[in-house]
Amino acid sequence: MTALTVLAACAPLTVYYKQGASVAAMEQTLNQCEVEALRKVPPRILTRYIPPTTAPYTHCDANGNCYTYYRTITPGRFERYDADEGLREKTARLCMAGAGFEKVSIKECDPDQIEAARPLSATQTFPPLTENSCAIRLKSGRWKIVTPGAE
Repeated sequence: MTALTVLAACAPLTVYYKQGASVAAMEQTLNQCEVEALRKVPPRILTRYIPPTTAPYTHCDANGNCYTYYRTITPGRFERYDADEGLREKTARLCMAGAGFEKVSIKECDPDQIEAARPLSATQTFPPLTENSCAIRLKSGRWKIVTPGAE
């Protein structure tokens, strides 16, 4: 999954950025780095046991006798996970840094900034960023980076 597909509504855009680079070049480099990271750090699937969680429940009868019981909130379960996922992500991030890309988060634009940015078309080349820069998620799943006052 690329950083471009992770964007959720109302969340900042987190993307690998290099001023002046094309989005297509970033995506191609990211793909190469993720494949290289997967080759260098293959998945290591482990299983762990997550114990049940319980909560006390006290019941008192008509005679004033109280008893504490424990209710199961979530049952115990086994969970599989990739123990090397974090190392693989770090390896890909270092590869991207070697290609001149840094991971940045760009805030979501407010409605006034969206109106001012019309017509809306996806960013093709990374523009200069300032603290005023923001991102607009398009219906296509792509995004447009806007810097108010600079366009």
